[in-house]
Amino acid sequence: MADTLPATSDGRADNPFRAVAILLDGVRIGLESSKRQDQAPRWVRVVRVREFRDDAIAKGVMKAMDVLTLAVAYLQRFTLDANDLLIQGDAAKALVEVSAEFIKTATSKEFINSLEVAVGQDPSPDSPIPDVANIIDKIVQIADKVPEPEDLKVIGAALYKLLSIEQAPLDEAKLGATTESHIVLERTGKLRLLQFGFDQSFRLQNFGKGASVSSLDVNRLGVRRLWAVATDKLPAKSVGKFGEAPNVENVWELDFSTDKAGIDVQDANSILEALGYATPAVPDRKIFGDEFAGRLRAFQQINEIPVSGKLDNATLNRLFHLDFDAKNLKRAKRFKADALPK
Repeated sequence: MADTLPATSDGRADNPFRAVAILLDGVRIGLESSKRQDQAPRWVRVVRVREFRDDAIAKGVMKAMDVLTLAVAYLQRFTLDANDLLIQGDAAKALVEVSAEFIKTATSKEFINSLEVAVGQDPSPDSPIPDVANIIDKIVQIADKVPEPEDLKVIGAALYKLLSIEQAPLDEAKLGATTESHIVLERTGKLRLLQFGFDQSFRLQNFGKGASVSSLDVNRLGVRRLWAVATDKLPAKSVGKFGEAPNVENVWELDFSTDKAGIDVQDANSILEALGYATPAVPDRKIFGDEFAGRLRAFQQINEIPVSGKLDNATLNRLFHLDFDAKNLKRAKRFKADALPK
């Protein structure tokens, strides 16, 4: 399982976070595989229980799935927080390295002799502080044991593979309310597919300093494609199909009519508002209108995503603190007015 994870930048075998990444990758591989070739992968077999959701065994399975998703959500949060701390620790380590070189040079025999010659004194035969270099080398060795931000990427890559969403290409001219298939199952995280299959929420966290909320339960964002069009013209359903004809089964079928109409747009607006993207004001948080597109453009500019005003794969995943291009974690940046072009 470890071979499926990225190596550290310096090839370190003692990466302190690799054990956690191996555990997460084991979960992913377990969900994607099966014991026999004639069996569906385990994530499909698990999600079938939704048809019996009122039975005791099904309730137990769905509760376990809910707990697993929540645990991964918290691990994502802690990984992002740890990355912030490691960046600060890495800065301190860099300062130690610079200071060590300065002190070693300033106390060396050669440096002191050059100063003595400059003021007309005979060079000393020995360094006045002979053990400083050895002491400094030991301090640098200790600092080298501090993990670096690169080390966390092995966990980030494993989390990405469980949580990412990849939607099929969007052709607005050909899409309409009858379009039902939106997700590329092979390249979407299986924990996310199980979330869609059970129609369960995901606990999204890490909205930064100044956020009015610490977490949001996001339900259906990402399960269907969204674009700026009248709500009744958007896909009315999202259907996940597994297998090949004639053995095709629906692993989820989610309706977006009545009380669920626009609930995924509302999810996106809630995330944007939690991140400080509160302008322009939107008259209806469930409609993909010009105002919502304006919020997306601001989010894309600040997060260095191609600016389109569309909820594309890069933007959708970044809202979930994921980097679609790098296939890793990346914290979504909060709104800052001075970060927008004048």
